[in-house]
Amino acid sequence: MTPTLTQYLVISLLQILLIISFVMALVPMLTFAERKVIAYVQVRLGATRIAGGLWGAQSGRTHQSRTLTGGINGLMWYLGKVPVFSILRGLPIFLADGIKLVTKEDIVPASADKAVFVLSPALAMVASFTVFAAISFAPGALFIFPKAMPFLGGLPFNGFLTDLNVGLLFILGIASVSVYGIVLGAWASNSKYPLLGGLRSAAQIVSYEVPLTLSLLVPVVLTGSLNFNEMSVRMATDAPANVVVGILRGLLMFVGFFVYTTCGFAETNRTPFDLAEAETELVAGFHTEYTGMKFGWFFLAEYAAMLTVSALASAFFLGGHYLLPFGLQGMVHIGGWMGEPHILFFLGKIFFLLFVFLWIRATLPRYRYDQLMNVGWKFLIPYTLIMFVVAALLRYAA
Repeated sequence: MTPTLTQYLVISLLQILLIISFVMALVPMLTFAERKVIAYVQVRLGATRIAGGLWGAQSGRTHQSRTLTGGINGLMWYLGKVPVFSILRGLPIFLADGIKLVTKEDIVPASADKAVFVLSPALAMVASFTVFAAISFAPGALFIFPKAMPFLGGLPFNGFLTDLNVGLLFILGIASVSVYGIVLGAWASNSKYPLLGGLRSAAQIVSYEVPLTLSLLVPVVLTGSLNFNEMSVRMATDAPANVVVGILRGLLMFVGFFVYTTCGFAETNRTPFDLAEAETELVAGFHTEYTGMKFGWFFLAEYAAMLTVSALASAFFLGGHYLLPFGLQGMVHIGGWMGEPHILFFLGKIFFLLFVFLWIRATLPRYRYDQLMNVGWKFLIPYTLIMFVVAALLRYAA
């Protein structure tokens, strides 16, 4: 059943709302998860053991003030005694962060370029959200609207918004726009510390865009396509010409995954490559002068970029919507439900990589800036050029 133009627009609007809701819900969950992961890795007390049995501020043993936050703390403490609910300890911190962002005073420096200062966070956020238009969360229909449903009955609700022939090119082009939001926001602040942070970020992202794009050219060469759906399916399921080609292809994807993920950490300004906001040198980097939800938009853009990096790594190296990573799905026969593509496999891999982002932040120290640039130009770019040549040879052998 082919939808009419009006039906297509309505379904597209529903897909857009679903994607935006998913990203907007995931970001605050990631902030809470980040506190929990770092707390467990570094044995911090705050997010794992906060909130004793008190319901609020207590003066001596006879007076107890039952405040809202105190009540939440107490509830989290008692729920934390149940193993399944112990993860909820520290939840009041997460709630307080959200309330603080929304209610904090919105300050614009008197000497700032006000128009650019206001538009820069929106530019970074819109660029980070727009890339999801070309990302496929499921290769086909997620479900079919019930036939009894008026107007949309019998029509499919696809797991992707658009099926662009040049989907990967669209993603890379739009994602690179987010650096303009960072640079313009730093410049518009009219302060030396944000400006230095913005210039660092520009140099960092431009440098790592090169090996990141070259690493993604490996699946482009192996599949002969720029379509997100086609690339993810073929990278997972293409049967090799022989065992040797299959092993070399799997090794290439394995190395490519680590190279791409390393570049992804630099692209998203995450530890150990968070030099754009090195607190010891630049106060807080490019967003030093931002407060309230303007800072929140930069925050949203960063976490949305982490989600994009995880989605691309999952789709092109870890098997995408299929179970097995690194092309093993095409070499090993798996029957039944486990051998079919599912959105749960794709989301599971994304969530695992998001956990790795948090795990790395809790584990590794920050690079020096010269080390950051050396890794990109002296190591990753030569490695990716070699990978590109090997991919071309494997494509020829196949």
